[in-house]
Amino acid sequence: MLALYPLAGLLDPLLVSAVPGWAPWNLRAGIGLALVMLWGAHRLPLVMLAAVIGLTLRAVLMPASHPLAASMAIPTLAEPLVFALPALLLARRLRQDDEGFVLEDVDGVMRLAGLTMAGALGQSLLLLALALVLPAWPLAGWTLTGWDGRAMTADPLTVALQHWVGDVAGVTVTATLALMAPRLPCHLHPARLLRAQTLGQVAGICLSVAVIFPRVVGSRFYPVFIPLVWVAAGSGLPGAVLALAGLEAALSLGIAVCDIQPYQALKLQILMLSLAMTGLLLGAVISERERVRAAAARGEARLKTLIELAPDGIVILDADGRVEEVNRLVADLTGRAPDTLRGRPLANLLRREEGGEEWLVAADGRPLPVESSLSIVEETGGVMGVLTIRDISARKRAAAALGQHRAAAEQASRSHLTEELAAALAHELNQPLSAIVSYTGACRRILESESQSKALELMGKAAAQAERAGAIIRHLREFYRTGQVDSAPVPADELVAGVARLLADEVANAGARLDVVVGDGLILSIDRVQVEQVLINLVRNALDALADGTTTDRRILIDMRAAEDGTAPPTRADIRVADTGPGIAEEVAGRLFAPFTTTRPTGMGLGLSISRSIVEAHGGRLRAGTGTLGGAAFSFSLPLAPLPSVLPAQEVPNAAA
Repeated sequence: MLALYPLAGLLDPLLVSAVPGWAPWNLRAGIGLALVMLWGAHRLPLVMLAAVIGLTLRAVLMPASHPLAASMAIPTLAEPLVFALPALLLARRLRQDDEGFVLEDVDGVMRLAGLTMAGALGQSLLLLALALVLPAWPLAGWTLTGWDGRAMTADPLTVALQHWVGDVAGVTVTATLALMAPRLPCHLHPARLLRAQTLGQVAGICLSVAVIFPRVVGSRFYPVFIPLVWVAAGSGLPGAVLALAGLEAALSLGIAVCDIQPYQALKLQILMLSLAMTGLLLGAVISERERVRAAAARGEARLKTLIELAPDGIVILDADGRVEEVNRLVADLTGRAPDTLRGRPLANLLRREEGGEEWLVAADGRPLPVESSLSIVEETGGVMGVLTIRDISARKRAAAALGQHRAAAEQASRSHLTEELAAALAHELNQPLSAIVSYTGACRRILESESQSKALELMGKAAAQAERAGAIIRHLREFYRTGQVDSAPVPADELVAGVARLLADEVANAGARLDVVVGDGLILSIDRVQVEQVLINLVRNALDALADGTTTDRRILIDMRAAEDGTAPPTRADIRVADTGPGIAEEVAGRLFAPFTTTRPTGMGLGLSISRSIVEAHGGRLRAGTGTLGGAAFSFSLPLAPLPSVLPAQEVPNAAA
């Protein structure tokens, strides 16, 4: 484009007879403005250099006596500087995309025309100043030939006006053509140029221009607007710019070839300006309308795509509540084609029951459970409803399945709890019931031997065991039902003494000795029956271990003292049950507290499992290991009732004595 700048100035000598000192269609200024816009101010010296080259070419090709030889130097060199400011302002105001500046809107064309007029005015004022300051300047006394053939001298103001009209007409069209060059190849494609419509438009331009020459009168100007409007209406701003370029080139050629009087040339210049403004604005309006229409079409297509791809059903309703549009999901859910749903009342498609449940009516009458949400959108001339529908049939099926699963789980939990309670009762009641049988059998034998005092003692023990069995049933049932313990203050020495009394006969029959060490003044906050069962289970397991062993030192120790946890007063008591047996077998050490784990052929394997649950319900943890006596040792902690102080531990006499 830079090479075209100096070449454009060579057209001036062809037009000198018509327009004094300036071409009616200033190509050079339009190219310079486009170059500054595209390149920026830092390349303005290149445009100045091109102007100097163009001036040199004219000096070589134009005789020295030619009127333009002396008059064109100053305006030609000043022209890039004058139009640089409008170019830089346009570059800041116009939008840009990948192909360059965007001129295809009314705002862009108006900016271009307004700033071009301002730049052309600056150039005309420069010519007017030169004519006033330099009376000998050739353009100051240029001789014109009037319409009646009389010679007259053109005043500088008239010459400046002619220059301004030529600059505005040429720069607006040429600059627009240069800036839109990347967008024009599709309009210049041979297939498009050879279309009948394009050929007719070209013929119309040629015919309308031919009507004007050689007799230039105003009544012949009007037909030239017809092909311009035709092109602009069909092709927008790109077509309008190409048509304007052809029209102004044809008019300039007619001015150069025909014997046109200066005042007639001025009329043609004004025609060029009128054509330029009309074509550019009309083309911009058409292009902007087409762009808006295309954007609306793209937006509508995108909206339709989004509606079709939406995970929920979407129904567009008019102001009367009738269906205007539905997406594919609604059509699939109802089993109807979208066209059959349009125009129907919403009540025929969606129904709501009194309980708030909503149903989508399918084509076969089958109700489909859904959730819906309605939004009202205001639009021009009324309102529009957007109804979103979500299929919840899968959710309802999942909820029903979950309910059935939960009921089954609750039933299984109750069954499992019943099984655990039954197993625990069977385990815990085995000893007191066996004791009752033993006591009553012994009582019968004694009664047969008429020893009534001993019989009464045994009957009392049997009654105590029966009461204990009832207490075990009540406490275990409550524990498995609520998982909580009914705590009450229990003296530690009384608890251990009671366990020793209950197990005295078993300890004696096993040939063992039960030693207890209880801290003085310890008051436990426990469920006595449950904790007694823990101690009884641990002592009975120790007796079983001693019975299986070969040691002659058969001792069991219950050690209970205040925990050394750093609190004052202590809040928990540590309990340890140890024996002198063989210890814990390796094959059961890892699953010792699991239900049904036992090493005895007749054992149920529930004692340690039940004991652990009771200890954990009291906030402790049952542990197993090796004790100081050499055998197994089980330890846990129990909460203490709040007391002001706890006395040191002291030994309690052997309860088995």
